[in-house]
Amino acid sequence: MLDRSLGGLRCHTARPIAHHGGYLPRKVAGTIRYTTENLGRTLMRVDFDSGQSLIVLQDDVVYDGGDFGRRDA
Repeated sequence: MLDRSLGGLRCHTARPIAHHGGYLPRKVAGTIRYTTENLGRTLMRVDFDSGQSLIVLQDDVVYDGGDFGRRDA
């Protein structure tokens, strides 16, 4: 099921991300569209300012409030 509660939040990449068109470098900003769960992992669809729209792991991006994995701790 899609979760749009984080939709619209700004984020940036925490590390280089490999994708079908090459690599997305570290610190590229983007906007989260939605999150979803798959096989016990949280995946996020992010529209990056550089033009890519990718599904990334939760640990691959950081938002203004800090690391997603630690936001509710």
